[in-house]
Amino acid sequence: MRNNIPLELRALRQWVCAGVNKVPVSPRTGRAASVTDPSTWGTFDEACSTGSPFVGFVLTASDPYTIIDLDDKEAHPATPEQLEIHRRILDAIPSYTERSASGRGYHVVVRGSLPYALHRDTVEAYSTGRYMICTGNVVRSAPIVDAQTVLDILTREMTPSQQVELDDVGDTLTDEDVFELAINASNGDKFNALCIGDWKTMGYPSQSEADFALLSIFTFYTRSNEQVRRLFRMSALGRREKATADNRYLDRALRKIRARQPQDVDISGLLEKPQPQGGAAGEPGGGAPARVLAPHSEVSFVPPLAELSLVNSAKLVDLTLPPGLVGELAAYIYSSSIRPVPEVALCAAIALMSGAAARCYNVSGSGLNQYLVLLAKTGAGKDGAAAGIDRLMSAVRRHVPMADTFIGPGVFASGQALVKVLDERQCFVSILGEFGYTLRQLCDPDANSALVMLKRVLLDLYSKSGWTSLLRSSVYSDKEKNTKIVQAPNVTILGESTPDAFFEGLNAGHIAEGLIPRFSVVEYTGPRPPRNPNGGAPPSEELTRRLAELVATTLTMGQNNQCASVPLEARAQSLLDALDGRCDRAINDAKSDVDAQLWNRAHLKALKLAALIAVGVEPHNPVVTAPIAAWAISFIEREVNGVLARFQTGDVGSGSAHHDLDVQRALEDFAAMTNVQRRTYDVPKVLMNQAKLVPYTYLRRRLRALNSFTNDRRGAIPAIRAAIQDAVDSGQLVKLSPLQVREMGLTGELYARGKSE
Repeated sequence: MRNNIPLELRALRQWVCAGVNKVPVSPRTGRAASVTDPSTWGTFDEACSTGSPFVGFVLTASDPYTIIDLDDKEAHPATPEQLEIHRRILDAIPSYTERSASGRGYHVVVRGSLPYALHRDTVEAYSTGRYMICTGNVVRSAPIVDAQTVLDILTREMTPSQQVELDDVGDTLTDEDVFELAINASNGDKFNALCIGDWKTMGYPSQSEADFALLSIFTFYTRSNEQVRRLFRMSALGRREKATADNRYLDRALRKIRARQPQDVDISGLLEKPQPQGGAAGEPGGGAPARVLAPHSEVSFVPPLAELSLVNSAKLVDLTLPPGLVGELAAYIYSSSIRPVPEVALCAAIALMSGAAARCYNVSGSGLNQYLVLLAKTGAGKDGAAAGIDRLMSAVRRHVPMADTFIGPGVFASGQALVKVLDERQCFVSILGEFGYTLRQLCDPDANSALVMLKRVLLDLYSKSGWTSLLRSSVYSDKEKNTKIVQAPNVTILGESTPDAFFEGLNAGHIAEGLIPRFSVVEYTGPRPPRNPNGGAPPSEELTRRLAELVATTLTMGQNNQCASVPLEARAQSLLDALDGRCDRAINDAKSDVDAQLWNRAHLKALKLAALIAVGVEPHNPVVTAPIAAWAISFIEREVNGVLARFQTGDVGSGSAHHDLDVQRALEDFAAMTNVQRRTYDVPKVLMNQAKLVPYTYLRRRLRALNSFTNDRRGAIPAIRAAIQDAVDSGQLVKLSPLQVREMGLTGELYARGKSE
């Protein structure tokens, strides 16, 4: 049975053995082993050969593994609620899983890391500094998968929440007033269902979570904790003994809820300030009517998604949601993200929809698969895409267990590996992290054979997604690498990256190869969003039902070998034809291959995206209407113009060529600066009105802030020195002699802009 343990674990020299007391022992010496001393570990075979009752795998910081231990001791059996948590974790992670030594608990092995060991109730998780007895008593015989997103969620959920002390505050509203406000709010139906105890139909996995939701609603309307307790105990949920025996259960929840609420604002200072003058509501200076939002409603913590703006490198434009299921999925992902970003939510919704439906619907002979790249700075909320998709699929899985068919691997090791996945399932979405580095490796002229094959497969997959298209087989001397013919493969990719990692790896040659133009590049350049107090909220039952129905429909169509064509209304056809004409003109007038290649795929991308949205509007009779076509065209034109703007401003690539552009822009910016702006760079007064004379101190401060220099392997200052010297050598700058500098009453280095300027 131990041979069922994954080979990749057995191959590592990180094994110990143990007796019935489960104390780790070195398989080589028979003496006590330490999880921090590799000399006390041995191979898997050595551990097994000792004849000990147990063998264990030591987790270290240098390996990529984490083990989640779901405990159910015979002496202290897990409660029904704890067992439900076990089930949800097992459902969320399709990785190798085995029974524990007792036969009652589970060990789930995943790739990923934790910032520290987690232990709460009957769930433990460790990445390092522990050993775990491995049994091989398989529950799920599956490869070890990357589950960093799930581990991040576990870390958030299992880290003790901030709590506050409960203050005694008197009632300001009667019980009837509180109830009246809650029942008439926009989430009044939810409030009513919780009050009558109908929590299961609301999608809560346990009554404790439903209790927390109802308590949260009460606390929104009253600061009196005693009133909250009283009102809660009047509800059907509040009749359990744990809620009525004493206040401990309710107070524990109230401390968590109150900790999340903002502090009361002292408005006395505000009242002393003069009020702004202006006209009526809607006029300049006028006040807008107040908008009352229900507590814990899906978008109560942020403006509705359609009211936000999308910022890209080209311009500020309005971002509106597409109609139908794609828009509804985006609105949910946005409203439940820890750090809500509209671009992230929209890309995730498009990717999930495509992963489920791309193969079963065609438009103009093409499948609807999407290649997307989502760009945002580290910590700006990119992980909201994968987390939102995970929450949606977890909810859908309860209704359609085979929904996981549409979620693909998180890593493509080679083209052959990707095609082998397609042998089993022909339509899925893969969320690929650090995709900027992956693209850089794929486009590297010295890429190894596995990456070359992967790039070729990705190029083929995009154009061979139509129902009658075939991805041809490949034959190698190593039979294990052989692949089969795949009909209508539809792989959707949602790649995540930082702008620096993505654009610094690009050049015109990469665009000409054709892989990058197949991707829709969506960039978020705004600030880090504030933390959302409703982050992680489950989808509504209605949204879950609609997505589950789509998944069930596409599964049935796939099993029956069916594919539906998505027609276009006449006006939609005209809009897309007009886009095709604009693309033709842009290609014919292109001043570079970059312009031509980026516009070359724009019409097809808009067509496929419009058809995908139409499927979300009406899966059983999808039709691309004019509004749908207009939305898709706007989306694609925006992203193409965004990438083109990067090339036009030189914000791509790295190395000396990029440094030349950075120096050029720094000189242009200096010439355009006001004296006030120059003072921020400590420019001497004598140079305030001298656009042609540039001090080295300005260039150093200006260039040191740029990633192309800070990431240079030589170091920022040597790279800046080299770039300035290149500018001098090319005549772009002329260095003044020390005597000339002293005659001006200055010290340090001073440069004059050359004649080429």
